[in-house]
Amino acid sequence: MKLNPLWDLAFGICLIAVGFWYFRERPATHAVAKWRQILFYWALALTFMVLVGPVPHFAVRLFWVHMVQHILLMMLISPLLVLGSPFLILLNSRFARIRAVARSIAANSGIRAVFRPQVGFLIFLATLIATHFSPLADAGMVNANVHCFELILFLLAGVIYYYPVLDGNPTPFQVPYALRLGSLFAMMLPETMTGFFLYSGNKLLHQVSMANMSDMGNANQPNPLRDQHTGGALMWAMGMLIDSMWVVLAARDWFAHEKRMAEAEDLLSIELGENTP
Repeated sequence: MKLNPLWDLAFGICLIAVGFWYFRERPATHAVAKWRQILFYWALALTFMVLVGPVPHFAVRLFWVHMVQHILLMMLISPLLVLGSPFLILLNSRFARIRAVARSIAANSGIRAVFRPQVGFLIFLATLIATHFSPLADAGMVNANVHCFELILFLLAGVIYYYPVLDGNPTPFQVPYALRLGSLFAMMLPETMTGFFLYSGNKLLHQVSMANMSDMGNANQPNPLRDQHTGGALMWAMGMLIDSMWVVLAARDWFAHEKRMAEAEDLLSIELGENTP
């Protein structure tokens, strides 16, 4: 199976366009901190690496490379993009047409409902299961176009899930920090279990691996079951590590929020005391 180079071109143009737009918006004028801007550009660079060039061309033949794409897009790149506050910028864009379109979309009740944390959790979970334990998983290793569709799903599901649980963007619903932290902890279970099942299974869950490897014409390619085990091990280990980072970040945001609330209450108490006759 070979990947059509047009996918490289399409993904490359989209990423360059997004980066150019973000730069033209002058994020600092939207009160977006420098560290958030750096994370956004890093996310675009990582996305370019996994969607353009040799990585996607190997991923349609080797399952473990596909798993690297999955892990980076769904668990690392998506939250990095969210932390870059692109939706804050979109809704307050310097360009009137972009701002009008963004606000019109944001006002749609169906779109707003998608960004409820519970809905995002289910979308993320359904994408995780469907792309590894359903006919879609095999289809993605047989058809390069389906494979690229899965990559888009990874990115969209990740952004939808992390949007309400990480700070940096306006949200249509008030999400308690306890719920954010609980959601991130809960998501660690299906992610690590997916890696565990892929790593520990003695049966191929993706029967097309052998065909893909034989297409490469290299007898030294790894055994297809070993290929699956390697992908599962990466998912198991990297998933835990990356998820832990977001849990720590969410906890830090919670503590910072509580500190601000306490300081505001102290300031209010002082003002009330001064105004008391």
